[in-house]
Amino acid sequence: MIPVAVGEILYGIVIGKSVLNVVEPSQWLDFLSSFGFLLLMFVAGLEVKLKEIARLSLKTKLVLILIPLLVFSFAFVLGFKLSLPPAVSIAIGVVSVGIVVSVLREKSLLSTPAGKTMFLTGIVGEVVSITVLTFFTFYTEFRFGFEFWVGILKLVIYLIIARVVLLFLKSFVWWYPNRFKFFFEKNPSEIGVRISLAVMFMLSVAASAIHIEPIIGAFIAGMIFATVFEDTESIEEKLSGVSFGFLIPIFFIYVGINFKMPELSFHTLSLLGILVLASFSAKVIPSLILMFERLSFKEAVAGGFLLSAPLTLVIVTAELGKELGVIDEHLESILILLSIVTGILAPTIFNLLYKEEKIESNNS
Repeated sequence: MIPVAVGEILYGIVIGKSVLNVVEPSQWLDFLSSFGFLLLMFVAGLEVKLKEIARLSLKTKLVLILIPLLVFSFAFVLGFKLSLPPAVSIAIGVVSVGIVVSVLREKSLLSTPAGKTMFLTGIVGEVVSITVLTFFTFYTEFRFGFEFWVGILKLVIYLIIARVVLLFLKSFVWWYPNRFKFFFEKNPSEIGVRISLAVMFMLSVAASAIHIEPIIGAFIAGMIFATVFEDTESIEEKLSGVSFGFLIPIFFIYVGINFKMPELSFHTLSLLGILVLASFSAKVIPSLILMFERLSFKEAVAGGFLLSAPLTLVIVTAELGKELGVIDEHLESILILLSIVTGILAPTIFNLLYKEEKIESNNS
């Protein structure tokens, strides 16, 4: 079974300019797609539970941090050997938790020790990936000049101010509950959704003002919101209903509508195949370290394949690379194809490996 987001992109490709050409890009679709993209990144940020990671043992923390660092090391080495642009190397290395959560929930593995370890690895990997993308954006625009370090300083100040503002908001609600009684009498989770959306817009605009990509600002907003307001499950549930039920699918469908199918020459297909193998290799080999967390060899390999489906962040990297002028439209299309192929193959291989692992465990 392919992930829903992959199906939405394929649907967009069919109705878009690559196949039937019955739907054309428009200003309204562009707006709704951008809104959906911001929501997608904000929800991804909400899934990052930094306090949960902080409670882990030092050994587990080192394992969770070491894996994405090794993933990007492998990705950049492979990219250098293959003479690929840095943006493509980043696309090979990025890790996203979206499909990881979806597959683990579907197989009822999220509450198991192995499933939880894979989930936390995905979370840390996503944070590292966003950090790499942010530094790459600054480096592409400013190299290592004065503006680069000013940009890093602005980012640090942005993180501090965002956290302080949210802590102040939380304290204000706690100290003056009567002033907010009216809002919370009806349905706290619905009010929480409105507040979270307001926070997302505010911090995305603030990020844009200091030359940070709004989508990265939205991710940071979600992450800080989840850190300050720990009990966000009901808000996530309500927000996911609106987001994944309407706006986020528009984003993925619009990606498909705008997608321009590259000429399927031998060079294109061979490059796509190389990128798929590089993406799997860069994730699976470092994931063997999960064996230090009492995962079996097959579980570690299966986890590595599951981490190889960073659908959203590959698309983010492709769009950022095109916007920054470091990759052309042809390479952007190949990266979108990479996200589709890995989005289909990675969960399938994970399911096959985990099924074999369960059979072997039952037999023993």
